Amino acid sequence: MTQSSKHGGLPSVSNRLATFLQDDDDAVVAVQGDEFDRLIARENLRIGKFAFFRDLDILLVILTNRRIISRPLSAYPFLEKASDSQLNDYVISASGIHWNSLDADLSLRGFLVEEAIQNFRVLPPSSLAA
Repeated sequence: MTQSSKHGGLPSVSNRLATFLQDDDDAVVAVQGDEFDRLIARENLRIGKFAFFRDLDILLVILTNRRIISRPLSAYPFLEKASDSQLNDYVISASGIHWNSLDADLSLRGFLVEEAIQNFRVLPPSSLAA
């Protein structure tokens, strides 16, 4: 590894790091983060399909593992106010859904966190008493 002696010059990097940074292949990177990030990586979860039904105030997110997440469309004011053509102008990516004409995103991770919160059941206090 060479040292950069000039201020404002290019930083020096090791040959190994330079090779890694120049590699065009999609390298598998170890997943850091919390349990949701690990779940997404472990199960290779993705959003497979997306649909909305304005008259029912519902949006559906169908995951690649066939699970369905439903949410009220009204829970997302930027989607509720959008026209049908704007809602249909979306792209599904590995990380979530992006609406080009709205410059808006909803993440797969966010859907999973919301789903976990909604499905979390707290035992009533009376069931804890012996």
